[in-house]
Amino acid sequence: MIAWTIEAALASRFLDRVVVSTDDHEIAAVARANGAEVIMRPSHLAQDTSPTEPVLLHVLDELQAREAYVPDAVVLLQCTSPLRGSDLIDAGIQMWIDSGCDVVVSVAPLQHHNLCGTIGPDNRFLPEYDYNCRPRSQDVPDKYSENGALYVTRTTILRQLRNRLGGDVRALVMDPVRSLDIDTPEDLALAEKLIKVFRTRP
Repeated sequence: MIAWTIEAALASRFLDRVVVSTDDHEIAAVARANGAEVIMRPSHLAQDTSPTEPVLLHVLDELQAREAYVPDAVVLLQCTSPLRGSDLIDAGIQMWIDSGCDVVVSVAPLQHHNLCGTIGPDNRFLPEYDYNCRPRSQDVPDKYSENGALYVTRTTILRQLRNRLGGDVRALVMDPVRSLDIDTPEDLALAEKLIKVFRTRP
């Protein structure tokens, strides 16, 4: 998954550098072998509960301290979204450039969001709508969710808010298939099949 994401990042028309943050030496070796730079992450930023923003800020701090390098924006590419190729990376960055916005976030459409609910004890369905006023899909606005594939964040916003999202945020809509987020072995198997399909297309 790391190699797929690095490959897409290196193929971008806009990215100046591709940096992998990790505390794992095996991951670092894979990243370097595939053409990325590596910044080793301190252990307190590598816990299961560690948020993403302090990791991004650590990378920025290291680059500035070592090289006085300060990028205009940070493009976060999480390796659990391997079907986001260089075309979508470039589309997001182009939107960021053209709009002058602070952040571009990739999103995917939510299907049947108007009929959502939770499940309580004994598998009891707890709807977030009134059964007597059941909304039709065509009568409610479309909704979208972050899919985790792409964040283009102005560096000043990231430093000021300590958040990858803030200010003027624009959405890059991705189709549900390419929005696949890998959480299980089954997701990984599906991603491998889909990548083969995408690479055989003309």
